[in-house]
Amino acid sequence: MSLTSSLQIGRTGLLAHQAGLEVTGNNLANVATPGFSRQQVELGAAGDRIAGDNFIGSGVAINAITRQVNEAVESRLRVAIADQGGAAVLQGRLEQLEALQNELSGNDLSTSLDNYFDAFSQLSTNPQDSALRGLVVSEGVSLAGFVQDLSSGYVDLQVESNNLLAQSVDTANGLLDRVEELNSAIRELEGASNGQVSSLRDQRDAVLEELAELIEIDVTEAADGSVDVFVGSTPVVLVGRSRGLELRTRTVGEVEVVELATVDGGVRVDAGAGAGAIAAYVDFNNGALADATQGLDELAGQLIFQTNLAHSQSQAINPANTYVGSYAALDADASLGDSEASGLDFEATNGSFDVRVSAGSGAPAQTTRISVDLDGLGGPDTTLNDLAAQLDAVDGVEASVDASGRLRINGSTQGTEISFAQDSSGALAVLGIGGFFSGSSAADIAVDAAIQSDTSRLAVARGNIAGDNRGALAIADLRDLGLEALGGRSISQTLTDQIAQDAAELGRVRDSQAAAAVVTDNLRAQQSAVSGVNADEETINLIQYQRAYQASARFLTVVDELVQTLLNIT
Repeated sequence: MSLTSSLQIGRTGLLAHQAGLEVTGNNLANVATPGFSRQQVELGAAGDRIAGDNFIGSGVAINAITRQVNEAVESRLRVAIADQGGAAVLQGRLEQLEALQNELSGNDLSTSLDNYFDAFSQLSTNPQDSALRGLVVSEGVSLAGFVQDLSSGYVDLQVESNNLLAQSVDTANGLLDRVEELNSAIRELEGASNGQVSSLRDQRDAVLEELAELIEIDVTEAADGSVDVFVGSTPVVLVGRSRGLELRTRTVGEVEVVELATVDGGVRVDAGAGAGAIAAYVDFNNGALADATQGLDELAGQLIFQTNLAHSQSQAINPANTYVGSYAALDADASLGDSEASGLDFEATNGSFDVRVSAGSGAPAQTTRISVDLDGLGGPDTTLNDLAAQLDAVDGVEASVDASGRLRINGSTQGTEISFAQDSSGALAVLGIGGFFSGSSAADIAVDAAIQSDTSRLAVARGNIAGDNRGALAIADLRDLGLEALGGRSISQTLTDQIAQDAAELGRVRDSQAAAAVVTDNLRAQQSAVSGVNADEETINLIQYQRAYQASARFLTVVDELVQTLLNIT
């Protein structure tokens, strides 16, 4: 063993343990730094050399300085972050939907609907009472206004969710661009050495965690240190470069849905079932909010149609001489059973209705059966023009379709009284003849303006009998009447089911969010155990490296003394 070799051994000890002190000091300096991964010096023997007939070590070498990261834990943590982030966003959206509905508060749609049916029930006890008539109209106006406000609230909530979704996609694109930048920097710096650029890798992991809050991702590292990022099976960062994300819409059936796609190539991205904020917004818009909006429209549509069906077959206090349909057909020669072809909001069915005509002043009445042929069996289906022709052929009745596509019915003389009964086809309600409501959906439901201005126009009698209440009872019975269009459920039951469905979904999401939070906390603890800095452990390492450094320095001092002795001898 030469003294020169001894100096080299001491030198390697100083350098290695100095590096250990620096790494330990850096760990301690970042003990409270979020996202910092603890580093560790991996030491190894520098190798042996021959000294005479023996092999003698040549000191210590720094094999690597590595980040202490468990990739399996990191991957699971990103999934948990996505689950928790998505559940939190979806919970917030559903809570806003619940607050908008405001059920069980006394100022809600259920209460307003009950008040409406109760008003007709009360009117049935005294059909000609002006105060009770006014109550019915007032409750109808209140119900229509509540439905319109709720519909408008749903639209506002969708606009807000769409804006937040767009912001989330913009944020995700910024993070993907940042991943691309860090990929480039890491590839360039690590390509010039055998080590890892720990600070840049820590930054990239932090960015990937932020991205995971927005969308569930899988990460694959390449040999050059860059990473590719996948959403499901679709790469959004490929060969280290971002492909970008964008929102687009497509129509499924009659519903317009929002979906995610890559800017590069336009490949549809399956954001997953509510994992991440972006998926949560998409799921909410296409799911709970779409269901609530569609459910409200279906409920309002049936409320309008069924009320008008009963009202059109009833008579007001003063006999009517003129009717103008509130719904216009785009094609008066199209089947009344095909709303898409006719442009009408509702569809009639195969059946008929009676039209009763009296010259007035107690004159005898003539009843004529009007056929609505929509059975599809031989011969053409009844159109609006066909119906107008049948009505116009009735003595004392003049009927036509005006330029706007509305059916107009007039008595041939000023005193002629016209009323309807036994409508099994629904044609009168489809055309808006003698209706209580106007509009066809939650957005435009309203009580007929003429009835609002004159409650005597409210039709609740049947059989042209003054004081009859069967029309009022028919509308009051709609509360619990099972309707085919609503799957056999009543209007009230449909609303109750929708509320229960929304409440159950909110409860499920709250449970999911709580469970995801527990999983995330547990994985954070595992991550901290591997990557976090423990001040006590680092202090022990500090003492160990300090002693080793001092020992190497002492060794060099001894070797120096031996060299000096040797020089003095010579």
